[in-house]
Amino acid sequence: MRLILLFTILFSANLQARINHAPSNFQTSDGNVIFVDFKTGEYDITFDSKNKTVNVVSKITFLSDETGVPAFDLKENPTQMILDNEVITSKVISSPDKDTWFRIALKTIQPGIHTLIITAPIKEEVLFTSDGVSSAFWFSDLGDRGLLETYLPANFEYDQYKITLNLDFKNMSKQKIYTNGKISKFDNNKFKVEFPETYTSSSLYFHTAPIDRYPEILFKFRSIDGRDIPVTIYSGVKGTSLETAKTKTLSSLEGLESKYGPFLHSSVTIFIAGNGGMEYCGATMTDTWSLNHELTHSYFARGGFMPANGNAGWIDEAITTWSDEGSGMRPDMNAHSNMAGNTEYRRYTHSDAYSAGKVFMYYLNFKFQSSGGLTSFLNHLIQTSAFQPMTTEEFVQKMSAFYSEDMMPFFKSHVYTDKGIVYVNRTKPVHMKMTQQEMRQYL
Repeated sequence: MRLILLFTILFSANLQARINHAPSNFQTSDGNVIFVDFKTGEYDITFDSKNKTVNVVSKITFLSDETGVPAFDLKENPTQMILDNEVITSKVISSPDKDTWFRIALKTIQPGIHTLIITAPIKEEVLFTSDGVSSAFWFSDLGDRGLLETYLPANFEYDQYKITLNLDFKNMSKQKIYTNGKISKFDNNKFKVEFPETYTSSSLYFHTAPIDRYPEILFKFRSIDGRDIPVTIYSGVKGTSLETAKTKTLSSLEGLESKYGPFLHSSVTIFIAGNGGMEYCGATMTDTWSLNHELTHSYFARGGFMPANGNAGWIDEAITTWSDEGSGMRPDMNAHSNMAGNTEYRRYTHSDAYSAGKVFMYYLNFKFQSSGGLTSFLNHLIQTSAFQPMTTEEFVQKMSAFYSEDMMPFFKSHVYTDKGIVYVNRTKPVHMKMTQQEMRQYL
């Protein structure tokens, strides 16, 4: 009985730690829709060169703390679903406020641990050639349903879980893998890629292509903590100078470490492509102009600060844009935008983060200059809360405690509302938001 009680306490504490950022459950005609805690996601991905198809069998282990139909997301329609050994179907529904769409498994479950097996194809960002296959998971956080759920069954950004890709390249023995995960090779065409338990649906970077498809440069960066961090830069743009990209990367990493401390990841992967950039944990797909911005995101968004939902996504964009522009100050604060006060189901970042959000950070740096400015708090955040998904409200609480001043009224006035003077000089988002055709040209 004592063991059962201890298990129950530990189970409840762990579950609460995982899903305390989830939006509210809600009732539908299909039952009580519940948000759950993914524990592991194992994805068996088969690239079939003969049939030119990519098929995935996903095994998801998750915990629920309520009775209901579990929510998750996958944009592609499954061909088969099995929940706790029972064949089921799924359904795409909207949130109660119509702000987003996602998928529910049509079976009512009880609190506890469950297993969901999903078979589905991958159709986006796939190109078969005579040399092999090019396939990538390229994300965007400026629109709804643009993260891992584009390719694989995934949970929402509030959740962290162990992700494993088992890759089988049938009849293709010369594939290269670019990733921020740990690669194990079993033979010429089978690999395993493992990602840390700290990763969310916006964290992982994966790109495979035939060997020699892209020019690349490999080197190591000596971190201030003594590590030699491996760096891979490769390019999908003709004429790119990899030596120039290397110089910019080293300069950026050195500057970031001097400001925010040792790099938070075990490797750096950079794909030079596109117009703008997108960040991942220790990785980016970017043009050279956006390179420092995207590497800064390895501290903010994919490291020292991780957004738990769309209402928190503005924070890392505002910080990164401010930091990338030189971490300046301004004594006035005339920017107002509802970047943080949208529906609790919001899943994407408000684009005003690059303008109103940036100005907000300029002012905070001025306001607290006698206490080391904004950088002192950001370093504290990295040291105490790295790899912890966070809401805007939690960010405010931590800032208030650090500076010994209640900051919520100020945040309420400037990032939870559009009233008053609106900062109209909106900056173009640094992040890329490419169409499928535009992405395809880099495969």
